[in-house]
Amino acid sequence: MTTAMLRAVRVAPDGTCQPLTVPRDEEARRAVLSTAVGGAPEYAHYGCLGRGAVCAVVHETGRIDGLPPNWPATGFVARVRGGPLSYCLHGPVVLLGFDPYTGHLADLSDEDRTAVEQLAARRRTPGAPHPIQDAPTTPAGRTVPRPAPHPRKT
Repeated sequence: MTTAMLRAVRVAPDGTCQPLTVPRDEEARRAVLSTAVGGAPEYAHYGCLGRGAVCAVVHETGRIDGLPPNWPATGFVARVRGGPLSYCLHGPVVLLGFDPYTGHLADLSDEDRTAVEQLAARRRTPGAPHPIQDAPTTPAGRTVPRPAPHPRKT
């Protein structure tokens, strides 16, 4: 049995998270997502089979239009993907669950919702550390700087 709505989270570039319900019906879903991201929605799926996957919905031309980078959503997607992205998501981002076996959108899990809200809360806190995932830290909790590249290898 399927419900008529999907549970999602809208993440603003400033780290504000807002729960969102998205219709399963394609036409109604497009209207809701267009309003949420401020323009034509573009879907990107992250994750792999056997693990949780998500769908990030962004403004189709957000980066070109000069929308601000969305570091909390980008960080969350990188965590789900299992590695950093070579680009940043821009503007408001709507995060949904995704089933890679069926290719259908799904509810964003409670675990994923908690993780994105925690990342967003750190972003909203001025001066909060944003350590690189799995980076070595000092006893004071600061990230150990990486050594400079060898001059002949740059």
